[in-house]
Amino acid sequence: MAKIMVIDDEADVLLLVEAILTRAGHEVSTCSSGLETLKKLGLQPDDASAELPDLLVLDIMMPKMDGYSVITMVRDNPRTRAIPILVISALDKIPRSSSSPVLMDGYLTKPFTHKDLFGNVEKLLKGRKAQA
Repeated sequence: MAKIMVIDDEADVLLLVEAILTRAGHEVSTCSSGLETLKKLGLQPDDASAELPDLLVLDIMMPKMDGYSVITMVRDNPRTRAIPILVISALDKIPRSSSSPVLMDGYLTKPFTHKDLFGNVEKLLKGRKAQA
């Protein structure tokens, strides 16, 4: 069982992803904004005692702070930089101007199937275990 944090500003997507991953046996926490995510990860404000997830499942298009900004802040912090990030987005492809594609570990386009989500999550979690 892995600890997975799901970040999306759409409540129905949060509920769907949470249900799929919980049913698969994972412990899931959710955030509805980039700012909430940074707080839970102990990045803003700085809190080294914050419990870190094994994987982030992150939407790109969110108000106030988009997923690219979250990715950059996660990767810039030594405590969180090794957490795998699976991006889920309605965007068909990542804009060329973004440097974040190098910083993410997987990309899944909305709408996605249960099988696609589960397969991507398991692949990233296995990769994390292999690195440990």
